[in-house]
Amino acid sequence: MINIPPAVQNEVTFTNRELRKSSVLVVLLALLAFTNIAAATTYSAANVKGSYSVLTNGYSGAASETAWLGIFNFDGVSAVTGYITIIDSGSLSVVTVPSGSAYSVSSNGSGTITLNGETGQIAFVLNSVSGSIAKSLQLVLINTSADDAHVRAGTANLINLSGAATAAKLKGTYGILLNWWTTATQQGAVGTITFDGKSKVTISYTDQHAEQTATTVTGSGTYSVNSDGSGSISLTLSNSTAMRLDFVLNSITGTSVAKGLQLLDVTNPSSTSVDNGNAVYE
Repeated sequence: MINIPPAVQNEVTFTNRELRKSSVLVVLLALLAFTNIAAATTYSAANVKGSYSVLTNGYSGAASETAWLGIFNFDGVSAVTGYITIIDSGSLSVVTVPSGSAYSVSSNGSGTITLNGETGQIAFVLNSVSGSIAKSLQLVLINTSADDAHVRAGTANLINLSGAATAAKLKGTYGILLNWWTTATQQGAVGTITFDGKSKVTISYTDQHAEQTATTVTGSGTYSVNSDGSGSISLTLSNSTAMRLDFVLNSITGTSVAKGLQLLDVTNPSSTSVDNGNAVYE
């Protein structure tokens, strides 16, 4: 039998006691972490609340293309209101979200929007939930119509206005990306657009047209912002053409400027192609 001196026995007892305390602490921390994870992955309609800018593309590859730009207002319970500017098969219209339209959110963060009186639904999933509110949604239109070849998909970004929007909410330089959705030759543009916070705007972008040599286009013009964060841009370009873009601001924090825009080219709505994209604050 080995005799352990009292001092050593006390030290061993102390060490075991501390180990037990440490084990209990680890277990408690693990339980707390698990509780937080569980809470973070359980969602409801309350996580989608406020006004969101909405942009979708409707691509068919064989017919006239279509696009939506607008605002959806969610009440955090079940009701959705708003309006959408639509270019579809060469025509432009502004459609109000029908009264009585509703939305729901499942515990896993997926959801649906049902537009009252319309067939099909808009399916969505939450993105970037912070402060209990989703900062964006990814959307796809579930359309069961056999005579419509379009697939419509896009994003909705939280506008997050604390009051009425003005031109001052759009100031500085933004990186811009535009895509032409067309059944003919494809086209894309990337560059910068700069706003003075009052009414003046300039633009410079590289335009890639199919496999042809890219060209640089510049331009200048004016812009205006509505109280709900929507607005328009009118440009005269260096290639002797005009461009008009409708937009909705998003990602505004407090009194700061918008961190993003969703844009729709409405220069020639009778065209069978559509041109839209995003701008992100540099």
